[in-house]
Amino acid sequence: MTYSVTRLLLKATLSFALLLPITGCDAPLGPSSVEPANFWPEEPESLVLLGHDVSRGVLALVNDQLTDVPFLTGECMIGSGAAERIVAHRQGPDSLDGTADDDPFDTITELDEVGLVGEQTLNLLAEAAERLGLVPVLELEGVPFTEDEVQDTLLFANGASLDVLDVEAGLDIRAARSLTYGRPYQSLVEVAERPFVGPSALTAMKWFAPSWVDSLE
Repeated sequence: MTYSVTRLLLKATLSFALLLPITGCDAPLGPSSVEPANFWPEEPESLVLLGHDVSRGVLALVNDQLTDVPFLTGECMIGSGAAERIVAHRQGPDSLDGTADDDPFDTITELDEVGLVGEQTLNLLAEAAERLGLVPVLELEGVPFTEDEVQDTLLFANGASLDVLDVEAGLDIRAARSLTYGRPYQSLVEVAERPFVGPSALTAMKWFAPSWVDSLE
């Protein structure tokens, strides 16, 4: 489903919902019953692009400091004008990444409002996010995982020592011990089901696992 089709489906659903109360009314709907002015709700901040997970992937792509103008125009194949505006928005007034005035994108709606970013640009960014493996394939305890993150985190949960889990990755000692006692794990779902392993532990493991896996090579 494309970005534009999603908008149409949202409006069609709202239109149908607005008609439902009419069927149960004893009296005809008069002018005084009509809501004045802006009855369309504001577009939701988590505007669905090709699915909610793809939207997350797009935001991860445009907010990455390595995503510069040449990358956006080359790898993502979007126009130079849109690419320049996306990077400028993210970097903030000082045109530098990693400083106090950075303004990363919080929602797809915010990205859509950038000059020269429209349906075509959003769809190209969605395709690039999927191609680069940035789209989450699993969500546990509210923590999204891409395919690579699932594999790395599962390896980490099965192989990291108690000290690495507790001291280096920063897990609560109870979560770290619980993970070591429950091995081996066949899936990340099993990891999330361990006692004391919640959103904070899963997030810490997701971010630390790639560097730990790289250290094994």
